[in-house]
Amino acid sequence: MPGRAITINGVRYHVGEQGAGDKVALLLHGMPDTSGVWRFQIPALVAAGYRVIAPDLLGYGETDKPSDIARYDGTRLIADMLALLDALKLEQVDVIGHDWGGFLSWELALAVPDRIRRHVAIATGHPDVFFGVPDGPDTVKANWYMYLNTQEASAALYAANDGAFWKTVMIPTHPDIAEVWSRMKEPAAMRAMLAWDKANTVAAGYLALVSGQAPSRRCHVPTLGLWGSGDTYLWEQQMTDSSRLMAAPWRYQRIEHASHWAMLDHPAQVNEAVLAWFAEA
Repeated sequence: MPGRAITINGVRYHVGEQGAGDKVALLLHGMPDTSGVWRFQIPALVAAGYRVIAPDLLGYGETDKPSDIARYDGTRLIADMLALLDALKLEQVDVIGHDWGGFLSWELALAVPDRIRRHVAIATGHPDVFFGVPDGPDTVKANWYMYLNTQEASAALYAANDGAFWKTVMIPTHPDIAEVWSRMKEPAAMRAMLAWDKANTVAAGYLALVSGQAPSRRCHVPTLGLWGSGDTYLWEQQMTDSSRLMAAPWRYQRIEHASHWAMLDHPAQVNEAVLAWFAEA
């Protein structure tokens, strides 16, 4: 995606930008993608009068890939996104987040609701619901890949045999496996991707839950949750139960036969849902 480099909190981000409308949409991708994952949504948003801002998140694409795992801590990533809004002099935006980008979009809506007009979360439910759902082994088992990503041997495992394990076990439903592997086979890119899970371990979230320290924050930004019935990474309940922590309008839409990457394999449905939601304000 065409864009420019912007230094944020000491890190050089590649920030894609298209359109020149009065309305602004911030698009936050997830693992293991780049801003290019929004290639079907950007034209639709621009045609609807939006200025679209889509950064390559830390460690991905043309953005820097720090070796310090602590730099990928969620609080620092959220601070980066707030600094990006400030750098672009954006007082308020609509935001779409997917996967780890969905974690960031939810956290922005929770932390600075005055700066987020409307929110769309694809695949990823409310963070406090995500860690509140696992009350049995089945839901915890769904996070096996997040545990595997934190293991010392994971980078070598994923790189072996031209990414055979990575392609067939970790991302078999991704619509663009070849494109993803062309980037992730670079050791720096693989290390950066794994740093997100290492800096924000799912086990720490479960520890907070069982210790009675998990937060339960209410979201005051109108939010649309989209989840694909073929998502093999995030379960439906963590999305549908997000309604319990909403203090603003909430809508849930299940996209049948869509994978975790609904924006790629069912773009027309995603675009229709997003534009309708943004237009309701």
